[in-house]
Amino acid sequence: MEREDASRRAARRIILILAAGALLTAADIFVSRAGQGAYLLREDGRLYMIRPDEGEERSYISFRAQIRGKGESFEKNVDVALDPYTEETEEKEAADGKEEKEASAAEMAEAELRAVTGGFNENTDSRKVLLPEETEGGWKITWREENQSSAPIIGGGAIILAALVYRGRFASLEKRKRLERESVIRQLPEFVNRLVLLLNAGLVLNSAFEKAAGENKYPEREGSDYFYSRLRDIYISSKTANGSMHGEFKRFARESGVKELMRISNILGDNISKGVNLTEKLERESELLWINRKKSCEERGRLAETKLTLPLMIFLIVLMIITIAPALMEL
Repeated sequence: MEREDASRRAARRIILILAAGALLTAADIFVSRAGQGAYLLREDGRLYMIRPDEGEERSYISFRAQIRGKGESFEKNVDVALDPYTEETEEKEAADGKEEKEASAAEMAEAELRAVTGGFNENTDSRKVLLPEETEGGWKITWREENQSSAPIIGGGAIILAALVYRGRFASLEKRKRLERESVIRQLPEFVNRLVLLLNAGLVLNSAFEKAAGENKYPEREGSDYFYSRLRDIYISSKTANGSMHGEFKRFARESGVKELMRISNILGDNISKGVNLTEKLERESELLWINRKKSCEERGRLAETKLTLPLMIFLIVLMIITIAPALMEL
């Protein structure tokens, strides 16, 4: 039931993420096309640029130019700045792209491309600016409009995020189960030890169990610690509904999946049905539980030492840099 609820919540989140990603992608495509095509025009297979109106700001258009010729081919990103349209134009010097020293074919092609793009703003009294298909040096140019849309990134991000949500749909449930299991393993030795002490004091099993489970010896644990809160629920259920305390405890052990708790439940069941020597068995289980708890603490300590290794190495490197840096600066 809990897994089904987690799946439904994850499905709702995935639908919201994909819907938001689709809306953002559509908005980005619309905005990018509106902005990119504001000053561009295609006619007869030729690409033109349209200058912004007089008084408007300079427009910037990105291209991917492929240059071919002389047995070689190059590609280069070209950013074109287009001045606004004016009726009268001051003559400007255009870059001729000539190099005093000998240059490679790629450098020559790039210089001629700069000369071509540098001449776009020589005369701003023409609204339509033709993108040439060939340079003066004979290099063929193929202009391809650079895609400025972030739609693939947005769409891919939405899909990845949805996949992460789907993969981690049971993460919170598994984390809660893990914390509950750790609570049972941590508190069980103390509970069994109290139960043994009460049995040795002369109480019968039901009375000892009720006293060990129902006593509010640790009020700060009530409602916060899973194991003690479940024992409290078992105690209240047996008192108010006249239920079987051992039956509730056995169901709790089966739900938790902790083998140590299931062994304790089986020992209590054998005592009720067969009348076995309960105290000796619980004492042996108590010793075994305390040994396992000690081993668990040692393992967590070694794991903590391992996690501290990297921060200590970083601290050592920083300390060495602080110590050596003044001496190196004086050299």
